[in-house]
Amino acid sequence: MPDNSLFNTNTILDLLKLEQIGEDRFTGQSHFMGSPNVFGGQVLGQSLYAASVTVDQRQPHSLHALFILAGNYRLPIEFEVERVRDGGSFSTRRVVAIQEGRRIFVMSASFQTPEQGLEHQKCAGPAIDPDSLPSIPERWQKVQSGPRLYHPVPVDFRAEHGGDVFHTTVSSPSKQVWTRAPAALPDDPLVHQSLFAYVSDYGLLSTSLQPHGIQLGDPRLQIASLDHSIWFHRPFRMDQWLRFEVESPNASGGRGLSLGHVYDRQGVLVASMAQEGLIRLRER
Repeated sequence: MPDNSLFNTNTILDLLKLEQIGEDRFTGQSHFMGSPNVFGGQVLGQSLYAASVTVDQRQPHSLHALFILAGNYRLPIEFEVERVRDGGSFSTRRVVAIQEGRRIFVMSASFQTPEQGLEHQKCAGPAIDPDSLPSIPERWQKVQSGPRLYHPVPVDFRAEHGGDVFHTTVSSPSKQVWTRAPAALPDDPLVHQSLFAYVSDYGLLSTSLQPHGIQLGDPRLQIASLDHSIWFHRPFRMDQWLRFEVESPNASGGRGLSLGHVYDRQGVLVASMAQEGLIRLRER
């Protein structure tokens, strides 16, 4: 049985499910993760939820987001959806997240009617059985204290390589991490897609720090997401193991770029993602 003190899955699922307050208008709350700023993955997942509610019989296949301003977790966020286009096979939506009258985030998402077509995929790398690996949240809970208290997460993480964002060892800019919700989730695909968007912001950008031996929480580090993209290739479930293969091909100009491919346990490529973020080192 999972340790309930490690996980807040139901809390996050409730946050991602927004309240509709008007035609194509929604509102949502945030949660504390150790910073006064809203977690980027949260607003990403909430925006995907808002856009998806306005689309019938079509699934999201891509989203592209820009983080404009840091949000305040104490304040509600309003989400405005623009129905850009509904074509024969595709629908396009634009979402703007607003706090205190200021735009903090914008996202474009595309939805497609399911269809068959040509298929190929990049093969997954050699993998280790996730059930044989230790749980990262369990380790975080044991080592975090004082100003860095442990905050529950919605999913378990099992790292083959590079999965601990608080490790300071210099290593190659890549990681392979298994992820799974600790208990069964509803069958609604939107639940799994929104939670995936939330989780995709864990550890993606920090991969660009690994070659430099810099950890999250370093007082010199200013780090923030700038943009984030996801492509959904095939159906998946967040309550079944997914393997995130992430690499950072470049860091320059105070920015780091990370790319990722996500596979299910059978090696099927279910999603890809890309993120660029600010990784600025400042003097103390």
